[in-house]
Amino acid sequence: MKPCKAILTLLAALALAPAAAFCSASALGRSVALNRLVTPNGDGWNDYFIFRCYNPRDAAVDAKIYDLAGREVAQMSLRQRSTGTPPTESSSGEFYDLMWNPNKGEKVPGGVYVYQVRMEEKVYKGTVVIIR
Repeated sequence: MKPCKAILTLLAALALAPAAAFCSASALGRSVALNRLVTPNGDGWNDYFIFRCYNPRDAAVDAKIYDLAGREVAQMSLRQRSTGTPPTESSSGEFYDLMWNPNKGEKVPGGVYVYQVRMEEKVYKGTVVIIR
């Protein structure tokens, strides 16, 4: 992707993403995307997209990633369950940390993608930007 096009893609994604999406989930029971800008270059910083889902009843969760044409790109996997405080290795808690690794399987190109998380009657949708 050319630098100018990458900057325009980034600006478009920032305009689509509300500021609250850059905050972590609180103990008040909110489900949010922890990061919407992903740079999967293996440096350990923002290599994955993570959605923290408030799920105190341990309900079934379906989380998928789509391209802008509406084709399913990936299923998000359960990274861990936590208490909602900074991520721990805890195996129990009220929050599910769902993860998408853009380098796993078929490596996706840089661009804007749509996430959709379904839990009970709630559906969370938003955009995530892969910057390569």
